[in-house]
Amino acid sequence: RLLGTFAAERQSHATAARLSAALDQVDIGIVLLDAETRAEFINRAFRDYFALPDEVADGKPPFIALMYHGRDTGAFELPENELGTFIAQRMEMVRIGDATPINIALRNGEVLRFVCAVLPDGGRMLSYTPVTDLVRHTDPPARAEYYRSLRDPAGRRLMRYLRVAE
Repeated sequence: RLLGTFAAERQSHATAARLSAALDQVDIGIVLLDAETRAEFINRAFRDYFALPDEVADGKPPFIALMYHGRDTGAFELPENELGTFIAQRMEMVRIGDATPINIALRNGEVLRFVCAVLPDGGRMLSYTPVTDLVRHTDPPARAEYYRSLRDPAGRRLMRYLRVAE
């Protein structure tokens, strides 16, 4: 019986590792929070979008720390005097489990659609889906060259390295 339990636990860990590896392959940023809003899992796309170092992400930071990291690195395309309100609103959305999608404009020209889903255990799943191509096509044509200049042919890695260098 003990061997059966051990084998089942090993299989469960293998499945979790496969799922984690799969979530690191998608371009949707995913953060899983526990009931106290501490990050239990942060995938590669989120880390890249917000230039979040692995040692911070792996340390299971609270959601508020992730928001302050985004503020401190200048990730958001918002005036400085609006950042406090933006962070407070996002914290409230996550706290109450508001599933209303909102678009978040990043300073590098990308736009992410944020959605919060309540999980059965009281935790939250936050998703950050890239929607730049859907949103930016309505921007004034005069800004097109600016947005093209922000593209990274290596898939967000150059921007991440530049932020780290700063």
